[in-house]
Amino acid sequence: MEQPVIRSFEKEEVPQASELERAVWGSATPPQQFMTAMKNGGLLIGAFIGGQAVGFQYSFAGFDGKRPYLCSHMLALLPEYRHSGLGAAIKRHQAELAREIGYDWIQWTFDPLESRNAYLNIRKLGGVVSTYWENCYGEMKDPLNAGLPTDRFRLDWWIDSTRVTDGIRQPELTAAHPYTVSFSGSGQPVLDEAGSVPDADAFVVPVPADFQAMRKEDMALAIDWRKKTRGIFTEAFRTGYMLADVRRKDSLLNEYILYRKEHVPL
Repeated sequence: MEQPVIRSFEKEEVPQASELERAVWGSATPPQQFMTAMKNGGLLIGAFIGGQAVGFQYSFAGFDGKRPYLCSHMLALLPEYRHSGLGAAIKRHQAELAREIGYDWIQWTFDPLESRNAYLNIRKLGGVVSTYWENCYGEMKDPLNAGLPTDRFRLDWWIDSTRVTDGIRQPELTAAHPYTVSFSGSGQPVLDEAGSVPDADAFVVPVPADFQAMRKEDMALAIDWRKKTRGIFTEAFRTGYMLADVRRKDSLLNEYILYRKEHVPL
């Protein structure tokens, strides 16, 4: 497969981003919106083969009342380019361009139970999470979200931190394993009743390895995972923990490792 060239969109190429968004998600941002963001602190980055975009990343300027940041809103790849490392390459190019125009903080949201995304965002890119938004977007009817509350993690990507510039460097702490998993009759993992967050320097939360497959097979079980993990993460972030690592466990489960904030090098 030919390797795409990653670069910013030229003005005449911007409609390709709208076309690609429609192909991936069924809806499209107007090209004029992309262009306006690009002129006001935003970025529109594409992965091109022979002048044709096969993936893109869109971000716009944000402000939290104290400091500016780059809000990374959308990353889309054609199916044949997923799981190829292209998404991570586009994000790293985004960080380079963001530094050039003065940003040190990029943030975006993702579903807390989409652990494949978490592996990219946290393990590969070095992002961290300490914010949980319950039902962030309200009811959505697209194939990825229909039937579930749209809870989201807000990921913070501190692009000048040693986690990002030098690779992830977590301390060698013994993590507690306070939560247990059983299995349904169909073999799907079930999170057993979860108590309070433990008093530990670090602890592990199991999460489904393929949440989309689970929700297609057993929506009630997917909702059960949503409700139980919502309680865990909300309490953990409120009491000073940060999600800072993800481990692949097996074909059914992955693991999130949460640390007290003072143990996370930023």
